[in-house]
Amino acid sequence: MKKILYFLAYIAFFVTLDQISKTFLISYLKTQTNYMIEVLPFFDIVYAWNYGISFGLFSEHYQYSNMIFLGLNSIIIMYLCYMTITTKACLARMGLLLIISGAIGNLIDRIIRGAVFDFLYFYYENAAFPAFNLADAFITIGACIFIYDYLFCQNKKT
Repeated sequence: MKKILYFLAYIAFFVTLDQISKTFLISYLKTQTNYMIEVLPFFDIVYAWNYGISFGLFSEHYQYSNMIFLGLNSIIIMYLCYMTITTKACLARMGLLLIISGAIGNLIDRIIRGAVFDFLYFYYENAAFPAFNLADAFITIGACIFIYDYLFCQNKKT
């Protein structure tokens, strides 16, 4: 039981961080010229809504993809929670908790706002990476940690 409370506190922290950043920036960016803040020559904070799934895929059909994504995302979160509780690898568990936190953060956006708010925008000359948010970063970092554990740590344990 103590382990589950630790997991929930960890998830709550990262989900809260994600939601606070989105809520603040949705309001603040509306007061800025062009709805953006130039931070560095290669990085801006922007006001962008993602109605599709990853990188805006299927955004033209967001009414349907949103409903499908809500269901799939919920199932995936439940499975990842099961994996987190049953895994013995501490590093893999940390990765899973980050993935769950990010998935819940974006799920909250879809439920409350109807779309995911993205604001971190990296670019260089004519090349640009699609805007993303903290939840997306948590998912990516968590996946990297989980894969690293699987590739490099699991072999040493056996």
